[in-house]
Amino acid sequence: MRRAYVTMICGGDAYGPGVEALGNSLRASGAREPRVVMATADVSLPLRRRLGEQGWIVRDIEPLTNPNPEASLLFPRFEQTFTKLRAWELTEFDKVIFLDADTIVLRSLDRFFDRPSFAAAPDFFLADRFNSGVMVLDPSAEVFGAMMTSLSTAESYDGGDQGFLNDYFRDWYAMPVANRLPAGCNMHHFVFQFLHAHSTLTRAFLDEVYVVHYTLQKPWLEANLSGGSEIWWDNFFAVHPERYKAWRDRLHALEDWSFESVVAALAR
Repeated sequence: MRRAYVTMICGGDAYGPGVEALGNSLRASGAREPRVVMATADVSLPLRRRLGEQGWIVRDIEPLTNPNPEASLLFPRFEQTFTKLRAWELTEFDKVIFLDADTIVLRSLDRFFDRPSFAAAPDFFLADRFNSGVMVLDPSAEVFGAMMTSLSTAESYDGGDQGFLNDYFRDWYAMPVANRLPAGCNMHHFVFQFLHAHSTLTRAFLDEVYVVHYTLQKPWLEANLSGGSEIWWDNFFAVHPERYKAWRDRLHALEDWSFESVVAALAR
């Protein structure tokens, strides 16, 4: 079976550091399958070269714009996330694990290639909806064509790809259990930090975390005060050791400690 890990970068180079850190985390986890990054034409040549040197196969794609631009977007960045649907066009592969560029892999995901398509993990806010940041799928020109046909009429509760995909795969929650990935396959970074801050939860659940997803704050774009800062920067510095400074290590540890302190204060 031809299999691959896939991510996407579009709208310029802003998410380049995310792809680099993700790539290192996949390598560190022992991932055996090839890594493919779908890139739109506005991604710079220097970044493309750098990603290639880091082991990514760069696949050129055309962007897909939001089919309902008048719709209210949960976040402005969701405007271009429909481009993610092009993962279904990667028909040179039989099975793909798609990962958003703002994720970090903590342990091998190879076992999840055996899950049926379509498979995803529950969203933190709506457990009967899935989060589209981590998905197991079978590329298919037929499915992609059906999605394109559905775009103009389908609902999207967040104005982005996640809402659309939950409408397209509206029976996901009622599918067999194999179609539901464990929550640890797509854990919001603030939930990860919450587990990390409590020894009882750490012992019970931390070993079940496969992927940390930076859904609120992107560590490379802004001060990250909502958890998971240290593990992201550890992966980025592994790729860019020239950027490492001891004071930055202490800063990122302080960011995580600040989050844990606020949670502890609220729990009193």
